[in-house]
Order: sequence, then structure tokens, then C-alpha cells
Amino acid sequence: MESKLKIPQEMLMNIDFINTINGGMSEPAIKLDRGSDGFEVVVKIPGIEVEDLQLEVVKGKRNTNNLKLFHLLPIFSQESLAEDEQWKTVRFINTFVIPEGVDLEHISAKYDNALRHLVLFLPYGNEQGDFHRKVEIERW
Repeated sequence: MESKLKIPQEMLMNIDFINTINGGMSEPAIKLDRGSDGFEVVVKIPGIEVEDLQLEVVKGKRNTNNLKLFHLLPIFSQESLAEDEQWKTVRFINTFVIPEGVDLEHISAKYDNALRHLVLFLPYGNEQGDFHRKVEIERW
């Protein structure tokens, strides 16, 4: 006899969040779509606040274009420190290889508060030479 157990999507998302409470790490869900104007990447990262997210575009010497998504984790200490004195460490969420033909200068990112996911847009264009820039994440 075959059992068909249906688990609601909300419950699955909560399980991932609960896993992070005692030091576990949540895994991001990533979806990539190719459109007529460029690529759209949707990233869901449960348990991480948008203020802690960082996004950088790096083009290396060997024509390897990367989009690095990471967040900063506070390092806790016994002493109570001010926010600007608190030490943080980097946790990489994902490093994306940027496809050929993407305009690195106009890559953008927006965070949707209602759906709680990050949307990256990689427009088509032609870039050459070494490149590195931080991408600001807008909220809407």
C-alpha cells in the first residue's frame, strides 16, 4: 500500500528555519530564469535578515565572472560590545558564475519583503577587463 503524505509548503519552510535555531545552517533555494532582457535569479534564504546580506560582482583575470552572495554572522563574546565594535565573520551563501554577455555594471538586486526573497537581475551587455563592485540591495 502506497502512502501519499502531503506536507504543506509553510511547514517545510518552518522546518528549515527551526534547524537554524541551535546552530544549524539554512540552505538557500535558488531559481534561475533566462528572459529576453537578461537573467533573473530568485534566492530564498530563510532565517537571514536582508540587512546582513552582501552581494559583490567580481571579474577575474581569466575571464571568470562571479556573483558572490554572503552574509555577516556576529561572533559572540562574554563582554557586551557596541554594534560598531562587534566582530563578524563571513558565511558564503552561494557563488554564481555569471554567464557570458552579462552587463556587469548594471546588475541589480531587490529584496521583496512580502515574499521574503532576493531577486537579482543580470541584464545582457558586453563587458571586458578586470571588474569588481558591490551591488546595493534595494527593498520593495
